[in-house]
Amino acid sequence: MSVFRSEGIGIAGIACAVPKNHVAVDSFIPVFGEEVTSKFTAGTGIKAMYKALPEQTASDLAVAAAENLFSRTDIGRNEIGAMLMVTQSPDYRRPSSASIVQKRLGLPIDCSCMEINLGCSGFVYGLQTAMSLMNSSDIRYALLLMGETASKLVDPKDKSIVMMYGDAGAAILLARQPEAKTTTLLRSDGDRFKAIVLPAGGFRDMYPGRERFVCSDGIERSLYDIFMDGTSVFSFSITDVPKALKDYLEATGTGAADYDAFVFHQANQFIINQLIRKMKLPKDCVPVSLDRYGNTGGISIPLTLCDAFGKEDSGKKRLLMCGFGIGLSWGVSNAELDTGKVYPIIETEDYYAEGKFVPGTY
Repeated sequence: MSVFRSEGIGIAGIACAVPKNHVAVDSFIPVFGEEVTSKFTAGTGIKAMYKALPEQTASDLAVAAAENLFSRTDIGRNEIGAMLMVTQSPDYRRPSSASIVQKRLGLPIDCSCMEINLGCSGFVYGLQTAMSLMNSSDIRYALLLMGETASKLVDPKDKSIVMMYGDAGAAILLARQPEAKTTTLLRSDGDRFKAIVLPAGGFRDMYPGRERFVCSDGIERSLYDIFMDGTSVFSFSITDVPKALKDYLEATGTGAADYDAFVFHQANQFIINQLIRKMKLPKDCVPVSLDRYGNTGGISIPLTLCDAFGKEDSGKKRLLMCGFGIGLSWGVSNAELDTGKVYPIIETEDYYAEGKFVPGTY
């Protein structure tokens, strides 16, 4: 069992941003019909989401969240010793978006920056990676940034997921906190990598043809569109994920009563309900944001925290958090969170105009 423990490092702030482009599921009625859209909402719980504007990238959303976070804290940018950018929607194939974000935020040269290519488990993996960097260094503050624009990778006629994916960015500030204790369990299973996949554009198959074909779910796609094996992903979500949660509680010697809130990746409402049932959790302790923001991948955990606690200070909350999905990969972690340091979600239409250029001509 891969269990990691960290002491003296905690979450000192969370801010999230979504595009200023609200899309209701009902707006798809002219495309799919009322019966399809109503069944989709009934099955997933999703009623709306925010989709990136054509010019916006994941890094734009992450930067907007980070700027909002900096505006609400007295921590100077020159005090950030490490910055991790978690995304599967990078600005370029090379370099990593972490480099562009470092420039845009004005972080110092002494700030270690890197990108992590993970999706729905990205918050838990990113949190542990940032804490590990701090544990083995003299870094006082680290910044965990996340951004995703998966909506740009979906066939617009794919009724299974075009109404599901929302776009968002998140910024999480980590700081030295003497009393903080975090335990994290991480798992992955590459044998099931085909369960959620976008084949085209990587170095295995950079420029395949754009012909469309019928997939196992009866929907036409090209190799440039995200494919999700819904049956396999659902099975994984209601078997492997509850097992990991139970293993985590056993490893930490804790139970449901030891936590104030259980924050799960916002895959869909039915999966969340299954986790509540299997773990025997009180439903009012499981916040939900997917009905208004859709499935935002790895950002869904911090987004749900900002949605649940960003409007008012309700004191400290003991959290159990679980992210799971593409890879397949999944993880469980805990935190004690001061809700006074969790901020309301903002909307943005900003984008980095200088990011589109011709090399060698500037």
